[in-house]
Amino acid sequence: MIRTRSARHPAGKETAQPTVVIASAGRRLYLIDWFRAAFSALGVEGRVVVTEADPTSSSATYGDAAWSMPTYDDPAYAASLLSLVDELQPLLLVSVNDYELMHLHVHTDLAEQLRARDVLVPGVDRRWQRGSADKLLMMQLLQEIGVQTPMTVTGRDTSGIASMAAQTGELVVKHRFGSGSSGLAVVSASGIDEAIAAAVRSAPRTSRVAVSEDDVIVQPRVRGQEYGVDIVGDLHEPGELSAVLARRKLRMRAGETDKAITAAAEPFRHVAELLARSSRLSGLIDVDMFLDDVGTVSVIDVNPRFGGGYPFVHLAGADVPRDQLASALGLPRENSWLAYREGVTAAKYESVRVTEGVA
Repeated sequence: MIRTRSARHPAGKETAQPTVVIASAGRRLYLIDWFRAAFSALGVEGRVVVTEADPTSSSATYGDAAWSMPTYDDPAYAASLLSLVDELQPLLLVSVNDYELMHLHVHTDLAEQLRARDVLVPGVDRRWQRGSADKLLMMQLLQEIGVQTPMTVTGRDTSGIASMAAQTGELVVKHRFGSGSSGLAVVSASGIDEAIAAAVRSAPRTSRVAVSEDDVIVQPRVRGQEYGVDIVGDLHEPGELSAVLARRKLRMRAGETDKAITAAAEPFRHVAELLARSSRLSGLIDVDMFLDDVGTVSVIDVNPRFGGGYPFVHLAGADVPRDQLASALGLPRENSWLAYREGVTAAKYESVRVTEGVA
């Protein structure tokens, strides 16, 4: 059995219906379903509340209740979020939007304000959250803790790019501050200038300063097999590793894993321990790693949220929503909830639902 904790409630308040808030759920309807199923499996009559800025998004009306929110960059966002928390008294708030997570953990102290209200808010510390949005900073953070990662330079660093090109046949170009694989191109040295220019044209604007080559990064292409690895940390003990969940990527689509086969977690465990401890992880982070023929692991991306690869391990037996809910409720937790079968292949498919216009 995993260590258990008693449930906590704000002093002087009546215990509300157990509630999980999934913020900016977007297209991840399966996550809503799995938190619902977790309540049922635990024998608890709870609810999953979805917050969305767009009332016609696929997830906005899919939860047990919907809460319309301003966008994360709207001045009214903070007041609306705190009002939601004060009214619903949720146990857990999970956001799956990269930009909202930056707002909660870096640009404001909202995550800490929610925790002061006894809401569990999974995440990493401020520096690592910032690094998840800045691929150049992430390289520096990984190097500091001894985790192998490809050399990373900005598109402006012509000497660094020339040095890379002399050592490898292919270079990777991406947006420095992008989400997923935005701006991605894999090119030879002869095509690098054109690829950087194209990435600059499509790069997201992060300030009032015009987008430039500093908003694009260049890396050598990493050799080996690509894996998605979920690193699961204890919700109550930041930095304490609970599980490592791995799958080998078989096909990508729009920057997200489209087909994968579950794999052994052991090759990634040491790196997972370093990342969990250094980032003071609570909850789950989705990490892209490469494993080469001699067993060397390289990290290329870190996303502190449920990522698009989590469904592959969930369908193979892991149940992070159930583990997180039990932890939030102070119920006994089972090691088996964070175990999964290796060698299970799964693929995503399309679906659609009406979100407005039908009585």
